[in-house]
Amino acid sequence: MKEHFQISPPLAQMIVDAAKEVIGKDINLIHLDGKIVASTDPNRVGTFHAAAFQVLEKESIVEVSEDDTFKGAKKGINYPIMIDQKMLGVIGISGDPEECKSLGFLLTKITEVLIKEQMIKSAIHSLDELRASIVRMLIFENEKEDAFMREHLPQLQYELEEKAFVAIIHLHDLDHTSSLPVKMNGTLLEQGIKLFTYLFPNQYALIINESQYQTILKAFQTCFRSMNVSYSIGIGSIDILDKLGTSYTHAKLALKYALSRKVTVCEYTKLDLEMIMENIDFHIRKDYTAKLIGALSEEEISLLHSYYHHNLSLKKTAEEWFIHKNTLQYRLEKIAEKTGSNPRDYHDSVKLYIALLLQTL
Repeated sequence: MKEHFQISPPLAQMIVDAAKEVIGKDINLIHLDGKIVASTDPNRVGTFHAAAFQVLEKESIVEVSEDDTFKGAKKGINYPIMIDQKMLGVIGISGDPEECKSLGFLLTKITEVLIKEQMIKSAIHSLDELRASIVRMLIFENEKEDAFMREHLPQLQYELEEKAFVAIIHLHDLDHTSSLPVKMNGTLLEQGIKLFTYLFPNQYALIINESQYQTILKAFQTCFRSMNVSYSIGIGSIDILDKLGTSYTHAKLALKYALSRKVTVCEYTKLDLEMIMENIDFHIRKDYTAKLIGALSEEEISLLHSYYHHNLSLKKTAEEWFIHKNTLQYRLEKIAEKTGSNPRDYHDSVKLYIALLLQTL
């Protein structure tokens, strides 16, 4: 049972209302301090219930045969609320004790079910907060609270290795946060990913052990298909835990490349020219791309991306665009006129390719 769990007034009111619907009698729920926290009789909320103190002391059922036998108590029967052998409060039925006895078992079961359901939800919510705190600490904070992680990581049933990596999942076509896949947390946990957090507006940051790299890489290709959501993933470099901020930066670069190329998964370790170009001054990049491809339309830039994707193959590019090869050659000639660089010439083609890469960084 979650330590220090207390029945909140809203939960208590839900319990007594639900119980009355089944039992048909007034129900009271009393905290450990003896005050009625919820009742189907609104006038009794906040009043002291002396019979409940008897229940707390004896940890057993207490009957009240006449009104006012105990201060603030009416005729009825009161039961200890026990969850995992710990008392959380007292619940009582108003009415003839003999008549109410037959309803006592049903009342306590209703109460237990509703409380345990709330405790499970509370525990899940707390674990999500914990995993998010650890991820943000490892990625964004310079000072790592090792003691905090040693204490709380076991709650997630996960052991961090000396080396790990960051992955970023980008979900496409989401209008607002309420449209985030409801199964996302469950899907990640099913893949053995225990450390993740939501990043506004449509991304998740994950921390994964080095030993899981190849397994997770395969899983990424398929694990979200069941949710019917389009996604791209950038995978950062493997590093020691104190350097996961760098892995996160690398994951962002890999994701940027994945988004520009419209691929599902991109690994930072597979990038080459992109890593060099990332270090080129922003203004130089901007000037170079403007000079080389600034005059091209979005359609022409997209055509060039396809052309390079198919390794300069006229046949495959034309098939992808559903155009005749001669039409493709004509369009490439128009691009050559606009840019002063011919995509079908080796040296000019390299310049154009670099301009396209710099545009995506």
